[in-house]
Amino acid sequence: MTDKLDRYIDPLLSLVKEAIACSPESWNEGRLTIECDGSYMNYALKNEKNEEKAQISGALRQLCEDLYVLMRQSGDWWTVAVIHVFREDDSWSYKVNFTYPKLDEASPPALRLATKPWWKLWQ
Repeated sequence: MTDKLDRYIDPLLSLVKEAIACSPESWNEGRLTIECDGSYMNYALKNEKNEEKAQISGALRQLCEDLYVLMRQSGDWWTVAVIHVFREDDSWSYKVNFTYPKLDEASPPALRLATKPWWKLWQ
């Protein structure tokens, strides 16, 4: 399991760095929200305490997509990722939270197959 999680560190750190670079200098924190239903991806980088807008770069979009694809190929299929970046003692830190689909929702075929009874071959 550790090997799989280790593969996420570099792409995640690249994503965090680009999110910070896309944030206005006046920000001390921000939330990058990535939503994906498996075919369409939405991005938002916001700070509720500051009216100044962030500019999502093409590089940030690509890094969001790269992380999603890497994790999904590794079996970690999420629908929402929230990356909270914040300044702490003059340096940036981050926290990540993923929302995973319920098995009864639109799931990838592998998850749907796992939930059907073994004896109902026609489903």
